[in-house]
Amino acid sequence: MTLLAAIPYASGFQIDQFMADLALRLKGRGLRLGGVVQHNDGSCDQGCLSMALEDLASGTRFPISENRGAASTGCRLDARGLAAAGGALTAALADGTDLVIVNKFGRQEVLGQGLRQEIAAALLADVPLLIAVRQDFLPAWREFAGDDWISLAAQPEIIEAWALSLACVTA
Repeated sequence: MTLLAAIPYASGFQIDQFMADLALRLKGRGLRLGGVVQHNDGSCDQGCLSMALEDLASGTRFPISENRGAASTGCRLDARGLAAAGGALTAALADGTDLVIVNKFGRQEVLGQGLRQEIAAALLADVPLLIAVRQDFLPAWREFAGDDWISLAAQPEIIEAWALSLACVTA
């Protein structure tokens, strides 16, 4: 059974909320989760004003946005918060979780930054991993991950069935 699944999604789809809701659903089914999901406070129409990654194992939130002032038009990503969240992701690999969730393989990962090293470590550790990938980033994802992954539709029932089947196999 394939331990790696990606959820391709279209630009504009509310993937952060979808992944957070999905993590709650999977925890409710008794899965031990590691990894991170993103929470956004405020409007994301012009870039998320307040973003945080939640460590699914502990519930700790790591702010990953910085306030650069009202006139700022550039990315507000705070690399320090992202690094702290990466540490939580690394810890999940050692804690015997049923499934590691990474909110998304996004622009930073495409550029070789973000949580890319932690995602690679999860792949090498043979830990079940679920990640979202925006459709326009799929070529970079394929280059990074290779061919040993499955694509899952953004439908909670399908993803839950895959995750639960893995929990039975890896238990």
